[in-house]
Amino acid sequence: MNLLRMHSPDEDATILAGSEDKKVAKKSEAKPDEQEVSSVALAKALKDQQKNSVSRAEYEKLKEENRQLVDQIINGGDAGNGQKTSPEEAEVDIEALRQKLYGPKSEELTNLQVADLTLQLRDAVIKKEGKDPFLPYGAHINPTEHDEARAQAVADVLRECVNEANGDSGVFTALLQSKINNDSPALTAHLKKVGALR
Repeated sequence: MNLLRMHSPDEDATILAGSEDKKVAKKSEAKPDEQEVSSVALAKALKDQQKNSVSRAEYEKLKEENRQLVDQIINGGDAGNGQKTSPEEAEVDIEALRQKLYGPKSEELTNLQVADLTLQLRDAVIKKEGKDPFLPYGAHINPTEHDEARAQAVADVLRECVNEANGDSGVFTALLQSKINNDSPALTAHLKKVGALR
């Protein structure tokens, strides 16, 4: 029953040091086969790691090439394949859009397709020529700020309806009709005259 025996502080330190020495000794007494196996496994893992990695210089070179490619894509530059990478930077063929919109096959277009092509054509003309085709221009006519605001409002409503329709022309037409106010007296008189309204 040495558990109840009292020890002096010096004896406690000696006993504790002795128990620590025993723990360290037990750890160092690991079997040689286990140390060999873990050393072999470690060496194999290290070799596999080196085989699957690149040198620091090669890594830096690839990182720089990647950065340049990302910059080219973001800035709309040539990504090495001879084509513009950014759809915003790609040149839109205004004449092709006009041909689709006003050409002989334009009667086959749905309301949704007409609105979408109209918005594409408007954006392309503004970008290329700097003039909004939704605005009034003439020899003695220049658009006012009010005209510009109204033209943008029309374009915004069309774009909103195109986006909300998700490709369904019937949904587009219903959305557009719900957003149009028939409060113009001239329009109302014309619709009554042609029999569209009673």
